[in-house]
Amino acid sequence: MSEEIKILYLEDDPGDVARVEKKLVESGMVFRLQRADTREVFLSGLEAAPDVILSDHGLPSFDGLTAFGLAQEKCPDVPFIFVTNALTREMEIEKLLGGIADYVRKDELDYLAVAMRHALREAKESRARRQRVREFFESPLGKGKELLPICSSCKKIRNKQNHWQPLEIFFLENFNIGFTHGICPQCTPNFFSRK
Repeated sequence: MSEEIKILYLEDDPGDVARVEKKLVESGMVFRLQRADTREVFLSGLEAAPDVILSDHGLPSFDGLTAFGLAQEKCPDVPFIFVTNALTREMEIEKLLGGIADYVRKDELDYLAVAMRHALREAKESRARRQRVREFFESPLGKGKELLPICSSCKKIRNKQNHWQPLEIFFLENFNIGFTHGICPQCTPNFFSRK
C-alpha cells in the first residue's frame, strides 16, 4: 500500500480541484488534498507540513508567485508545482533556478501525477544528501571541525579510509552530488587568449 501524500493546493475554482483529484485518483496515487483559496488558509496549510504544494498562478486576492515565496520561507524542502494555464516568464525562470519543481497546464493534467512523483523523489534524494553531509561532519573525520582535509595543490580530499580522492569522486561517493564543469570568468584568459 502506498503512503498517503499530503497535498496543499492553492486554487479558487472548485471545478479545477475536482479535475485534479480525479486525475490523481486515476493515476493510483494515495493522497489527502487540502484546498486553499486565500492567503490565510494557505499559510495554515503550510503549518500542516504538506508533502507537495500545487498552485494556480492567479487568484483574485492572492497570486502563485507570492505563495511560492511564502512556501520557500516556511517549508523550502517541499516541492512546489504550478498547475495553471497562465505560465509566466517568472515561473519559467524560477524553474530553471531550481525553485519550482515543475509546472503543469490545466489542460494536460495527465502529466500531473508524473510531475508530482518526480518532484517528491527529487525532494527525498535532496534530503538524503543533506543528511549524509550532516553525518559526515558529525563523524570522527569531520567532528566539530566542519572542515574537509583537502590538498592545497591538487585539491584532492582525504576520505575516512585516509585515501586521497579527486573532489568529484569524493562528493559523488559520499554525498551523491555530481559536478558540472565549466570555466569561471577569472580562469577564462588562461585557456582562451585574445590575439
